[in-house]
Amino acid sequence: MNTTLIKDQKIKKILYYTEDGTAYRITATIRHDDECGNGHNSFSITGNIDEKKKNGQWYSVACGCIHDEISKRFPELKPYIKWHLTSTDGPMHYLGNTLYHAGTKDCWGKEKGEPYQYEYQIKFVSFPVTFKFSAKFIAWAKNQSQGSFKICEVKHEKRNGDTYDFKPKYTFHGIADEWYQCPFDSKEEAEQFETAFNNIPFEVVSKATAWGEGKEPDLEGARHCAIWPDATLEQLQNKELLEARLPTLMADFKKDVESLGLIF
Repeated sequence: MNTTLIKDQKIKKILYYTEDGTAYRITATIRHDDECGNGHNSFSITGNIDEKKKNGQWYSVACGCIHDEISKRFPELKPYIKWHLTSTDGPMHYLGNTLYHAGTKDCWGKEKGEPYQYEYQIKFVSFPVTFKFSAKFIAWAKNQSQGSFKICEVKHEKRNGDTYDFKPKYTFHGIADEWYQCPFDSKEEAEQFETAFNNIPFEVVSKATAWGEGKEPDLEGARHCAIWPDATLEQLQNKELLEARLPTLMADFKKDVESLGLIF
């Protein structure tokens, strides 16, 4: 679709009115340009409502996407509000937003009860207890051969202002050079695991620690994102169908933008 990149293209409409004895001024701004520097023209309709105070000055009382007020005061603009945040590339995050609102997956992309975070532990063969280590340690241990685990003592290095003497920690050669990263607090503990790792096969087991919450489909939200007010939920969940209708949708968008006297 042919487009012309425009840096500043706006239409402003201003209306003065009185409500409950108070004077107001509403300004609607219709924009279709690349003011944000994103490399494409984007369409928006925003507004500002000012209230006239007793001192004769105007003070803003509402602004932004006040589409209900814009539709009320400028009914001729109502058909164009559906294109708010649509660009010459398409509606903002057309597929992603529509499919999210039409679906049952939460912001993590998970259904209700589906695990999305795990904790990994080590279990020695024929021993019922699992042991928690850092992911870095477990990844390293999996690549070591039996007999290669050797204890390494790491002393705490004092920093300026330290007054407490921390005891050494222990690790294995090849992993965790920093004191705070060491997996063992005592030499006795390190020796026990050294014996275990060097003599007993082990496996890595996973344990889920967080589960998806899922969500209910938001039909109206999905219709809004797809700019498809009469679509069914099934249609809005169909990626191929959404993609197929996009060229016609964009042709309608271009026609409406140009009907306002704006360059597409």
